[in-house]
Amino acid sequence: MVAPIPISDPAIGNGLAAAGLALYSPRGSERPWTTGVGGLYTDSKSWAAFAGQKAYLDRDRFRVTAGGGGGVFNVDFYGIGPGAGDRGRSIPIEQKAAGGLAEALIRVRPHMYAGLEYRIIDMRTTVKLDELPFEDLEIPGVELRSRTSALGLAGEYDTRDSEYQPTRGLYATGMWLQAAEALGGDFDYHRAEFALNGYRALGGDATLAWRGSVCSVGAGAPFYDLCNFGSQSDLRGYVNGQYRDQAMFAVQAEYRRPLFWRFGGTVFAGVGEVGPGFGDMNADNLLPAAGVGLRFKASEEYGVNIRLDYAWGKDSEAFYVSIGEAF
Repeated sequence: MVAPIPISDPAIGNGLAAAGLALYSPRGSERPWTTGVGGLYTDSKSWAAFAGQKAYLDRDRFRVTAGGGGGVFNVDFYGIGPGAGDRGRSIPIEQKAAGGLAEALIRVRPHMYAGLEYRIIDMRTTVKLDELPFEDLEIPGVELRSRTSALGLAGEYDTRDSEYQPTRGLYATGMWLQAAEALGGDFDYHRAEFALNGYRALGGDATLAWRGSVCSVGAGAPFYDLCNFGSQSDLRGYVNGQYRDQAMFAVQAEYRRPLFWRFGGTVFAGVGEVGPGFGDMNADNLLPAAGVGLRFKASEEYGVNIRLDYAWGKDSEAFYVSIGEAF
């Protein structure tokens, strides 16, 4: 599949992306392999290019994922912590980024996989403002020209009935990475993530999908590798990076059903929070989100949808177009 995708993103502006996705099952693979390439350009003069591969080897005994990319992103920096996000004041920055990921898992029990993951991020940040409106918006000099290199453990639990359009089952992912100067980076800190997705078939070919996720980053991490809303669809409706800190959680649910021909519709809602630690979170700082979406089934064989979502957050809103479901 090759698709031009309009972009209307509160973080990087309006523009166009082009994505190519190849789905195939070599040697009768139980799950489809995926090869993807793409790029984007927006009116903020942001651009990016990326490529990735996911493969299932030896009858799904091994799962291998690898990808990389780079680009220039003209975005806003709001600071760190829920108070900075609520303040809604930002400074313009330019980020020249390049990075990559490699993960290799082996099946250790039925539906359960474990292995190693490696990530690298090379970031060059320029603050495009002479005077800062708030002192806490100053980015430490060591983080302006820096690299993170992290290695650690990863795992999956997967009972889904489909790779791209599941109607039943569970899909859990987790990882614990240690960034270290010994690995070629500039920082020493840990990063841990866990997510659990669930799917249940309802009447009328409808599906109820839900997701819960948590993120924790240790002291010493650069601002660009902290937990933040707006990435990985947790939560939709927020500017990527407006709410960022060392800890984050999000829960959300989505009702999906076919409408006519290849079209389908969704409604979704969720809530989450960021903070310096999970013990510092409270109900007064919860961030709500809700939205509606339209789906077009681009591949009937593999059930891959083109997704259009409109979402509302706390004092913000966003429009999303992409290939594949949010989760």
